[in-house]
Amino acid sequence: MLILALISFQATSVLYGYDDKVIGSVAAMEQFVKKYQGKNAEGAYAFSARNQTLIFSVPLVGAIFGAAFSGYLTTKFGRKWPIVGSYAFSYAGTFLQTFAPNFAAFVCGRFMNAFLISIGTTISILYLSEVVPARYRGPAVSASNIFNLISGVIATVICNKTHTFASESSFKIPLGAQAILPTILIPLTAFVPESPLWLLMNGRAEEARASLRKLRSFDDALVDDELHVMKQAHDSEVALTTGVSFFDLFKRKNIKRTLVAGSMYSVNQVSGIILSTTYATIFLTDLGVGSPFQLTIAASCCVLAGTMIAPLIIENFGRRPVAIVGMSVLFVIDLIAGVLAFYADEKNVPLAIAILSFLFNVFWAASFYPLSVVLPTEVPEARLRSITTSYTLACAYTTAVLTTFSVPHLVTVGPGAAGLGAKTYLIFGGCVLVILAVYTCFLPETKGRTFAEIQEMYEAKVPVTKWKSYQTSPESKEAKIVDHLEASDVKA
Repeated sequence: MLILALISFQATSVLYGYDDKVIGSVAAMEQFVKKYQGKNAEGAYAFSARNQTLIFSVPLVGAIFGAAFSGYLTTKFGRKWPIVGSYAFSYAGTFLQTFAPNFAAFVCGRFMNAFLISIGTTISILYLSEVVPARYRGPAVSASNIFNLISGVIATVICNKTHTFASESSFKIPLGAQAILPTILIPLTAFVPESPLWLLMNGRAEEARASLRKLRSFDDALVDDELHVMKQAHDSEVALTTGVSFFDLFKRKNIKRTLVAGSMYSVNQVSGIILSTTYATIFLTDLGVGSPFQLTIAASCCVLAGTMIAPLIIENFGRRPVAIVGMSVLFVIDLIAGVLAFYADEKNVPLAIAILSFLFNVFWAASFYPLSVVLPTEVPEARLRSITTSYTLACAYTTAVLTTFSVPHLVTVGPGAAGLGAKTYLIFGGCVLVILAVYTCFLPETKGRTFAEIQEMYEAKVPVTKWKSYQTSPESKEAKIVDHLEASDVKA
């Protein structure tokens, strides 16, 4: 039952990954552009910068509203039923996108789908963190991202197969395929148990016990013990966070930690990754290199490959080295790709830029992106961890909207657009250089450190270059031993 619950809730990221990747390819299809815009001033079928902005940025606004609304839904209705509801209502968004009579209706369908998908992805992470045993929690939650990327590859494969169709089915098939997964997941998710922690929080102790009993293979005594610990942990967290304010994040003693923990998720989006992922098909079409739809599959596979090796790299080499080396490589790629764009008419130069974008995907997914997920859970004070997560997501969505709004106007050739094309990599390279300087100065090495050790070193104002070798107090080392025991298979 636990495995079934994991699959059904991790699969919410499949919807996000598919929706995110399918639109990049669909927006480059001639039949799609022909239906919703027509030819541009040069006589080619290509969306204007304004319409690209609407296609890609409006859904992000929907995602912001969905993430905000999910807090109310999950508090009132639990974890699984809001997700079942989001699956059910997603049919409407998929139908509107697939059969939209005009461009405005299509954008409304995009907004609706993003709103519902955001509800599912936000709540599913909460559910997974509550039902999975502590020693498996990290892999279980992070596996959602792998599901996300696999579905993105599937989306690009479908688009590559249909983009040559000389009818509207070229884009209607990949868009309509989004309805398949909810059909499978609605009965599957409705069948799994509700979160025992949510039931406990709402005074339904017997139902919580019955739910946990279905999710655990050990005996009743251990189920009761786990429920008792769960209740104590919840009560302690409530006591710890009482009186905590959002503005505590920006007090003098916390500002560095907020900068490190809460900003990387946001700034990684101005690294240039949007050119190599969301806009990959459009970007490669403009370069005129090979088959852009086939190359987009390669781009998605590169992101997946980087994500698969990321946990191994981060745990073996640490946070700070991976961040500094990874950002340095991204800066170099941005610089070379941007300079080569001035010679895009030369033979093989477009192919070289495409290959650099694939390498960018691998290094970004193996370093920058995974660290942006890890740091908000490690660096903040315990009492500010929940608020830091909210701040991180708010910054990430805001940056995503701004980036998605700006890129079409920078890349696209046409009225009101800069027409920079691949030269836009130089702008992103400048952003990465600033980010690299900031994190070189402020990012400590937290690998293998307990929350107690991290707190002690921040209070002692240990320079970030000394964290790796710093010897903490016996009390903090004792916390490390306790953490190790809690993560082991000891049952007592």
